[in-house]
Amino acid sequence: MDPKNLTFSGHLGELRRALTISGLAIVVGFGVAVGFSDYLDRALRWPIEGLLPEGTEPVFLGIFEPIFYRLKLGLIGGILLASPVIFQQLWWFVSPGLTARERRLALPFVFVATGAFLGGAAFCYFLILPQATEFAVGTMVENTQLILSMQGYLGTASSFVLAFGLVFETPVLVVLLAALGLVTTRGLARVRKYVLLLCFIVGAVITPTPDPFNQAIVAVPMYALYELGVLGAWLVGKRKRQNAGQTD
Repeated sequence: MDPKNLTFSGHLGELRRALTISGLAIVVGFGVAVGFSDYLDRALRWPIEGLLPEGTEPVFLGIFEPIFYRLKLGLIGGILLASPVIFQQLWWFVSPGLTARERRLALPFVFVATGAFLGGAAFCYFLILPQATEFAVGTMVENTQLILSMQGYLGTASSFVLAFGLVFETPVLVVLLAALGLVTTRGLARVRKYVLLLCFIVGAVITPTPDPFNQAIVAVPMYALYELGVLGAWLVGKRKRQNAGQTD
């Protein structure tokens, strides 16, 4: 992309191009993931192993649910597989607002952003989902039986996984905004207490258990990611000042 100033229609054209390429990458990833949907199904069942009453299995509640279930598995897998291309296109779209030296960081950005997204998804899958499912089953009242719809479970589980993947993008987003000059380290520092409060509110909402320990499991990493972003923004600002001094 030419770093020169673009018209509004030009920016829309560049955005359309980035969205098109990202969409095509998701489609390709979707095709691959559908082919491995049996393995994805086994992975999805891991957090609920041993929680259902003995002799019961998850069920489909409609004749077409198995089809939509596999398609949704493919979509989630496709998004995960296409994440490097998506972040590459994001960088490509915003790079005109960066300096020539900053634009050279495209590969590190794609690597870090993809790692953060997949790391957040893994954090949710291995830590949050097992606790959430165990707590949900434990809240059942007496004389009731759980019939688990795989379609419904997939919708909830995928929402959790993708949400945590996006949450783990916090430091990447903060650094990117700082590089574009939209936020400053001083401004980020002034809202620390509000961010900390917001992290615990989010932790209380999405944590499966009401005790403070499990809320902290979610809130503390979220706040740590914010502080990591503030540190990255400070480094970006320091480099910009050094470059400005060299130019002068």
